[in-house]
Amino acid sequence: MIRFILNLQLNISLFLLLQIMGAGCLYAQRTRDTAWVKPFVKSNNVQLYGGYSGSSFIFQTKTTPREYFRLLANNAGYTGINLNYKYLSLFYDFTLPYTSLADRTTGLRNRNLQLSQFGYRFGIEAGFQRVDGMLFEVRGRRRDPPVTFENIRYRRYDANFYVFTNPEHFSYTAANFYSSLQQQTAGSLLFMVSPQYQQFSFTHANLIGDEQKDSMVYELVKPQPAWVSAIGYVGYSCNIVLEGGHWSISPTLLVGAGGQYPLYDNRFNPKEISLVYSAIGRINGGYNGDHFFGYLSASHDYARDHLPAAHLHLQNSDFSLTVGYRFPSLKHKILGVL
Repeated sequence: MIRFILNLQLNISLFLLLQIMGAGCLYAQRTRDTAWVKPFVKSNNVQLYGGYSGSSFIFQTKTTPREYFRLLANNAGYTGINLNYKYLSLFYDFTLPYTSLADRTTGLRNRNLQLSQFGYRFGIEAGFQRVDGMLFEVRGRRRDPPVTFENIRYRRYDANFYVFTNPEHFSYTAANFYSSLQQQTAGSLLFMVSPQYQQFSFTHANLIGDEQKDSMVYELVKPQPAWVSAIGYVGYSCNIVLEGGHWSISPTLLVGAGGQYPLYDNRFNPKEISLVYSAIGRINGGYNGDHFFGYLSASHDYARDHLPAAHLHLQNSDFSLTVGYRFPSLKHKILGVL
């Protein structure tokens, strides 16, 4: 009976989200008003950026309260450079020395890759996260050094599809990437659908370091679960323009729900759709000029998934500072292409 009610709630939620998405598409059929959003004459730019990012995996079981048991990626500070020329975008970044949680453990890695393309009405992002090795932290004993598990691995592939309802007056790229100038304060409802694939695995015969097979970590993820999910989001993004037009603050908030389907089967978790939910928050603030720009950015996303022996609360956070310089296109094409 409980499963029936959950599946009914899930079907109703997905139906309402699809209806809202359809309404968003209708509202999105508008054109850009240059009195509100102005393109820059110099369309290319080079950026220097740096910040700190981190991921945590919080496990909640019937006997273990939330926030008590968590695995951490090797969170660290980073810096890099990004060149945007016409439709080409090149970037290179690296981890700052002595900023990671486990500097002496070279086998721990946290890799993130994201590609994006946004228009006036629609946008798409594709992302990949790979965590090789994690740190075990128990709440109440954080003064002790965390335990290192080098053989555990986590992977996630995802895509985000956006629809904006007010493209005439609001630019998501101006608010989040400073690629154009929002001249007056404006906001927009936005809708997003996010399909994902996630997996936990072990690199050496289901063993985690020198731990015994009956360890808490092993018991939680020993089925090496893999699962797919699709979440629909509803949210709002706003670009608050301060006096003078070039300074702005841009918050974005999305909340969503959807379904998760396991790609494994056991007596703890049969192959059926379960309800999952998520929330995403972002905020940018800075100066957007004709030649130079710079902004501070903070983001945090949360998702609740299901594993065979526990609920998984996944959190990703990022704080960064970006400074950029705009420049015009060359008079002649590069290699006859750019």
